[in-house]
Amino acid sequence: MMLEGWQLGMLEDYGLTDTNTGLINRVARKLADSPNSTINTAEFGSACISSGVDPDSFTQSDLNQLQQKLNEIT
Repeated sequence: MMLEGWQLGMLEDYGLTDTNTGLINRVARKLADSPNSTINTAEFGSACISSGVDPDSFTQSDLNQLQQKLNEIT
C-alpha cells in the first residue's frame, strides 16, 4: 500500500514511525500526558522506555526538538 506524503507526515507527527523525528514525537506525546508542569530525569526515562526509545540516545538537538514538540502540543 502506497501512502501519500500527508499520510506519512501524520504518522510521523503522532510518533508512529521509527524515524528520528517520529521517535521524538512519540516521547513528546507520552510526556504531554503527564500532569506535571516540569519533567524530571526519571519521568523522561520512563516515557522513553514505555515508548520503545533509548533515553541515552537523545542528543542536545533531539532534546531541543522534543521541547519544541511539547510546546506545540501542550
